[in-house]
Amino acid sequence: MKYFILLSITLFMAFSPVSHATTAKVKGVVTKTVVADEGRWGGCMVRIDAKLADSELDCPSKWVSFSCSGVFTEKDVAYRMFDQAQMALTLERVVEIHVDDTKKHNGYCYGNRIDVFK
Repeated sequence: MKYFILLSITLFMAFSPVSHATTAKVKGVVTKTVVADEGRWGGCMVRIDAKLADSELDCPSKWVSFSCSGVFTEKDVAYRMFDQAQMALTLERVVEIHVDDTKKHNGYCYGNRIDVFK
């Protein structure tokens, strides 16, 4: 019986799908910002020079939405994060964005935190 249970667990682990990260910290430089109507991309997005997929995220590109539409966070919080990204773009600073690939606007992943480095 113990052998059967051990064999079952081993087979289950061997054939279970590879899990991807749902959140990851992505470090890079902001290369572009976009403000759009709230129906597109969550209202605001930033592009960074790092590939999100390299962090094992299920994200289609280098774009991250801060959900300025207020869907995933309060609008004022989203705009403050977007302001930080604009500042980092202007000052050419490195940022670290915490990206959640379970929350998306039009297929683009949501960033729930941004840190700006000197």
